[in-house]
Amino acid sequence: MSDHDPTIVKEPVIDLRSVSLSQNVKLALTDLFQGLIQWRLGWKLALLDIKLRYRGSILGPFWITIIMGAKISTIGILYAYLLHLDLQHYFTYVAISVVLWTYVNGMVNDSCLIFTSSSQLILSQRLSYSIYVWRNVFCNILILLHNLLVIIVVFTIFRIVPYTLYFLLPAAILWLVNSLALGIIFGILGTRFKDIPPIVAGVMQSLFFITPIIWKVSSLHFNSNYVLLNPLYPLFEIVRSPILGEHVSASIWIAAIGYSLFLWIAALFIFSKTRFRIPYWM
Repeated sequence: MSDHDPTIVKEPVIDLRSVSLSQNVKLALTDLFQGLIQWRLGWKLALLDIKLRYRGSILGPFWITIIMGAKISTIGILYAYLLHLDLQHYFTYVAISVVLWTYVNGMVNDSCLIFTSSSQLILSQRLSYSIYVWRNVFCNILILLHNLLVIIVVFTIFRIVPYTLYFLLPAAILWLVNSLALGIIFGILGTRFKDIPPIVAGVMQSLFFITPIIWKVSSLHFNSNYVLLNPLYPLFEIVRSPILGEHVSASIWIAAIGYSLFLWIAALFIFSKTRFRIPYWM
């Protein structure tokens, strides 16, 4: 690339001068904007990651779909029988919940290695750091699209037609921007502290059991409003309820937007303060 390429972030390789917080925020926002206009590069890198991950496999990424279908079938049938629940309603609930959880879990765990796994490219080519975040987001979206086939099959078997899918658009946008924020936060933390990935993996495993995924809020014997203290619950509910044809209350939307704003404030603060140190932490 030439020095006049408009996609290159215009800042010195090493700058030992003290920089104000406002200048750091400006550089961070510039990086995010550069990554946004170069999203096609992140998409191509994500496609390459998926191809390399399943190179030599007969079914390729469709193994993801098969494994997901087996997992959902096991959980749905077993727990519906043990808890004496309606199979159709519980099975569809679990199918949506597990697919969404797989995306969140993969997104968070992969985010811890966003920059370290691309260290050679980062050290050899000056690109916006947010490009690597987009790469991770697109990679997990591709996996999500394969898993959506399971939900389609489940709805086809039970002859369910979701009529309220148009409510998913604002929820999908919120999930996308939150994925970027998660990638920034855990990407930087995972680069700075090498023991972050196993810690995050353990925390996510615990969150799986305390988040309404294989159980429903209606089964609680105390005030269900306390579940809103779990940041994942409102974010799951704004996607899950429209697919199931259920109403999403205003309190859930307020909680989801509130947690998203907090997440982005934290991401922008961390990114602006530590972005220039990423190459030196590898």
